[in-house]
Amino acid sequence: MKRGVQKILFCFFLLLTHHTWVGLEAKEASPPHISVVYPKKDAQIGATDSTFIFGSVTPESELQINGHKVKVHPNGAFLAFLPLKPGDFVFELVAENDAGVSIKRVPVKVPPPIFSVPEDSFCIIKNSVHPGKDLSLMTGDILETGFRGTPGCRASFSIEGLVQDVPMVEAPLRILDFVGKYPWGKREGSQPSQVRGTYTGFYIVRPSNKVEGANILFKLIKRIGEDSVYITELSPAKVTIRDDQTLQVVEFVGSSVVARSGPKLGYTLLYQPPGIRAIATGKMGEWVRLRLAYGENAWVHQDSIRYLPMGTPRPKSILTSIQTKGQDGKSEVVLFLQQKLPFRVEQLIDPPALFLTVYGVTSNTDWIRYDSKDKLIKEIKWDQPKVDVYQLKVFLNQRQQWGYDVFYDKNNLVLEIKHQPKVKKRLKGLRICLDPGHSPDPGAVGPTGLEERVVNFKIAKRLKKILEKNGAEVVLTRTESNGVALYDRPKIAIKEECDILISIHNNALPDGVNPFYNNGTSTYYYHPQSLALAKEIHSQLLKKLKLPDFGLYYGNLVLTRPSQLLSVLVECAFMMIPEQEELLKKESFQKKCAQAIFRGILNFIKKTKSEGK
Repeated sequence: MKRGVQKILFCFFLLLTHHTWVGLEAKEASPPHISVVYPKKDAQIGATDSTFIFGSVTPESELQINGHKVKVHPNGAFLAFLPLKPGDFVFELVAENDAGVSIKRVPVKVPPPIFSVPEDSFCIIKNSVHPGKDLSLMTGDILETGFRGTPGCRASFSIEGLVQDVPMVEAPLRILDFVGKYPWGKREGSQPSQVRGTYTGFYIVRPSNKVEGANILFKLIKRIGEDSVYITELSPAKVTIRDDQTLQVVEFVGSSVVARSGPKLGYTLLYQPPGIRAIATGKMGEWVRLRLAYGENAWVHQDSIRYLPMGTPRPKSILTSIQTKGQDGKSEVVLFLQQKLPFRVEQLIDPPALFLTVYGVTSNTDWIRYDSKDKLIKEIKWDQPKVDVYQLKVFLNQRQQWGYDVFYDKNNLVLEIKHQPKVKKRLKGLRICLDPGHSPDPGAVGPTGLEERVVNFKIAKRLKKILEKNGAEVVLTRTESNGVALYDRPKIAIKEECDILISIHNNALPDGVNPFYNNGTSTYYYHPQSLALAKEIHSQLLKKLKLPDFGLYYGNLVLTRPSQLLSVLVECAFMMIPEQEELLKKESFQKKCAQAIFRGILNFIKKTKSEGK
């Protein structure tokens, strides 16, 4: 009986083993699987001559993309940087192993490069006409016009009801160099640096000019033998010109307004609270121009303001007295104004100081009262550099600045300056906010599908443990499973009264940048107060991770922008580089990232304490 059972079991084992081997052989016999992480099907590529493609194939396969042999890493990951052709372009991937061949096609759309219009043509390129959005101008403004068309012709423009046939000149269009767009990048291939057939002109608005919704008409004239022929093109923009008497006062709305140097351009004024008033002097599309002072303008989106009734008094204030007040952990400088006006802050490191500029203020400052118990503020000076511009210079006894805030208490403008935290042994007494970047969005995705948000949290979790072990209090902006909106993350750090905010990320590149030359570790700051911390962290990341130095950057990012604390963003490695993605999967590398950031913070604190003695 026993032998019969054993025989049955042995036969069953042979049968099971046979099926297992058959299954393995079938698996090995499958043609390669191809997965493309980037670009996605039908994606609009942001480069014209070359870009990267990455993903994974079945390990030990051979891969060609558009006839170019591509390296396949042991885990199946691949990364290639390949030439493009304008229009509907297809990446064709051909993977081969012993079992057969697999083909995958990824269609994308590539924008055409900008070339000169052929001389034997006669045309105005419709979508090149400038201005393309409605304008509202005033006396002294310069209306700039332009279009692209057939080179070697004569051109002019007219403004309906105002001026006829203003001459335009043909000047080569200078294409912005690739490095001019990004602070990195080795350009593969080239694009013409100059494009012929670009016509430009301008008109200076005179005091007597006044039109409402006027059309702009462009004319291109070509000589053919003894005769001349012309074509015209109407701008989609309409022009309104009003005199100075119709300037209108606006008021900021919303929780926080950012003013820019031009429509969609760099920041001029940060985080202006609601209720601030200014004078609107012009408009371009959805962007409204504000006059801060003579020769100084700022632009805000139309949704950020409301127009006040005509005749509303011009925003202004007289500043007679200033007062300082020391509190637990901070010092305040209070400017007693009659109404809320635009402001900006400039931070100096050497000597340590904050320069607060307020627009619309005239000085009658006879009194500055110091709080004798306050030890942070060394001296306060004021200046009136131009009409309606008041500048307060606050010099500090604290060499390393730890944050500041500016807000209105009723109509009084308050500059709040943070004291240096009392850090005892190692990091005890320090409160740190860690932001694991991304989620609910995945962030960058590696060739084998590793999501940035996952590895960011793992590094943050390890860093939290190290920091707490060394005495720091740590706050996380999110949990592993719960996402947080981008603009809410710095608010958490501020609400929790943290001293330092570290945002943890791993990098990717824009289209057209060669990832084989451009990758590694990078660190970002925005306010000068955070530069020393950023340098220490960046130095330690390079030392511990031993990856290429991708750079230390001033970066206008949401997570580096808060002024109330020190804010640094790190990009430990590159998700899209197969070798670096593989490193990011390893606990040992994640630990190195955490240890490097910790060591950078610790070195910064040590130097800050020694400088303060």
